[in-house]
Amino acid sequence: MIDYNKKSASQYGIQFGNKFENRIFKRMTEDCTNFICQCVWAGYGGTDGYSLSRPEDIVALRNRVANMYRQTPLWYGLDFKSLEQFGSLPFIRVEEFWDYVVNNNSSGPRAKGFNNGKHWTELDVDVEQGDVIQFYHDDIQRYGHSAIVVSDTKQNIVDSMDGVFVAQHSTDFSYRPLIDAFKANCALEICKIRLLKFVPAYF
Repeated sequence: MIDYNKKSASQYGIQFGNKFENRIFKRMTEDCTNFICQCVWAGYGGTDGYSLSRPEDIVALRNRVANMYRQTPLWYGLDFKSLEQFGSLPFIRVEEFWDYVVNNNSSGPRAKGFNNGKHWTELDVDVEQGDVIQFYHDDIQRYGHSAIVVSDTKQNIVDSMDGVFVAQHSTDFSYRPLIDAFKANCALEICKIRLLKFVPAYF
């Protein structure tokens, strides 16, 4: 089993959150979940042994992606130079990602899901570094955005969001205050969010 390293996931998010592309993975048109899955990939050891800033290491990491390192036939992204158009649906789409990791009984990432379908004030677990938050969008009647917690904190956001920061794409941020992410995705009075906490998995 491979542990989920929340710090590695967070470091990837901070390094590349505000970059349009990182030359490791191919960017999708709607890139939020594609980017979050890259962070999760890093959390499961995808980037272990390499720097996220050295050009030669970026090339090596791209080759890892092309060779499906720490990915599965059902959960994979595309390397930066891939001629394919899309990664797998659980890697690039909000709903499919949740369904895959919460229900996965085989190889690949696994997570415990919390607060699905509920108002954000009903979240009864602490939010911490490496967790993924998904926001419900009323206009499309489904969860429509994913972000990863990058601040080294563990707290109940129902009491306070101060000190909680996220990384995300679409739009691109490395260290965005969680309250700003809330306001960009939903009205606080009606906002629904759900939370993913990743657990050891095998690949």
